Amino acid sequence: MSGPVTRPGPDIADRMTVGYVPRQGPERSGAEPRWQSPPDPGDLSRRVAWRRAELRLSQAQVAARAKLSPRYLEYLERYPANPGPAVLRQLAAALRTTPAALLGAGAEKPPGQLHPESRPVTEKLLPEQCRRLIAPGGVGRIGFNTVSGPVVLPVNFAVAGETIVVRTGEGTLISGHASDLVAFEVDHIDDALCQGWSVLVRGHAHLAEQPDELRHLRAKAGVWPWTGGDREAYVCIVPSRISGRRIDVR
Repeated sequence: MSGPVTRPGPDIADRMTVGYVPRQGPERSGAEPRWQSPPDPGDLSRRVAWRRAELRLSQAQVAARAKLSPRYLEYLERYPANPGPAVLRQLAAALRTTPAALLGAGAEKPPGQLHPESRPVTEKLLPEQCRRLIAPGGVGRIGFNTVSGPVVLPVNFAVAGETIVVRTGEGTLISGHASDLVAFEVDHIDDALCQGWSVLVRGHAHLAEQPDELRHLRAKAGVWPWTGGDREAYVCIVPSRISGRRIDVR
């Protein structure tokens, strides 16, 4: 299951599946065998599935582009695997990324290391476009002034209506500046395609303290900090100005 795979087809993919049950009889039916073990995705599995979802492609579309069996691609997204170099290149090309990115290379480097081969084009985004980009929530950066100077910190965030919600701990640096004028930035960079976007929000922050507001945020905001721990302070940012830009290669 962990060896290299070359020119995978339906038969090879079936034999590699965990708990594969062969089809009975001289002729195969149109039904695929069921997976006999629960999913156990590895790092490559997660990166392939995430990139496919980011491009809004189905498994069938990616399999066709990569010239792979749909069954094999399904296996790659469900279980740890070690595809050979040729398969990895086909898969990376279908997902418009690089084999190194699928394998997790460059995780210790800031994005933006590749140089575009064509002329980059910058497009200003309308406030409505900016709101659509940040609406799903995720990871952003909050910036504010302290007695020691400006500070920028990464945070998990959610959007409730037009309010940006950050969940932090009592007594943290962020909660201590929850009544300040702040800047909030979210971006996305695609190294493989040399493109990306950035949204900048400026506005006043406040610490949610009223019981009704806290109940609403806990029910609707759904912020789950990666760092874990006791983080029951909700900081709300009400935008007064929102702007953004997108960089593409034409």
